[in-house]
Amino acid sequence: MGSPLPAADADLESDLCLAVDVAREAGALSLDWLKKGAKTWEKSPDNPVTEADIAVNNLIAERLREARSEYGWLSEETKDDPSDRTQARVWVVDPIDGTRAFMRGEPYFCISIARLEESRPVVAALFNPMTNEMLAATAGGGATLNGEAIRAPPTCAFDGCGVIVRPEIHERLKKNPQWPVTRILAPMPNSIAYRLALVAAGRWDAAIGLQATNDWDIAAAVLIVEEAGGVVTNGEGAPFAFNQAVTRHPGVVAAGAGLHPLLMDRLRQMSRPS
Repeated sequence: MGSPLPAADADLESDLCLAVDVAREAGALSLDWLKKGAKTWEKSPDNPVTEADIAVNNLIAERLREARSEYGWLSEETKDDPSDRTQARVWVVDPIDGTRAFMRGEPYFCISIARLEESRPVVAALFNPMTNEMLAATAGGGATLNGEAIRAPPTCAFDGCGVIVRPEIHERLKKNPQWPVTRILAPMPNSIAYRLALVAAGRWDAAIGLQATNDWDIAAAVLIVEEAGGVVTNGEGAPFAFNQAVTRHPGVVAAGAGLHPLLMDRLRQMSRPS
């Protein structure tokens, strides 16, 4: 289980109920957009966004900010305002994590809502509306999937372990003799948050993302993995600190507590010059 409840915080359960309710409402809206079709454009090269992302973001912002006007705000689809992140409590939102999956109608996108206490998540709701999976967690309160407690896998050996990683990265890793023979999930879910959730739920042993991630991509999923008894760090093996001046992180590695240190040690060995 993750770290204890923050001092003098009696609002975790209330905030979790709020986040779960809003995530479900946002999920229903995303499915409505999926049925009627949403226009798509690129925010930047190879970085698509849709009408649904914006509409879902606006809904979540309206609901959360009306209910908790004193909290700060950070979202992928809202222009970052550092002055809106000076509060001790900050909502971190990805209205649709896995936009490409949404565009293709695949069940691999999620609504991701986290509430921070200073630099760490203490409330998390992650909802996959196409599979009706609601993952939730509070700091010190454990993690659940549709109300049932979940645990990260107890795997503590490489042999036969299942890893969620981009196929091209797996092919590169396989060329190194230090990389073990593993199973990989194909097709790989587009949502990094959902990939981490599959580890938290005990369905897969590890998830590796070597590409950069942002606070909104992973804040909710990080808490869920930790509260499920797993370990999640950035790609360099360091713990996450959210709501910093720079909200970008060098990758993410999540696994059960027994496997994560072995995985990081192997990745470090492979990155050293020969």
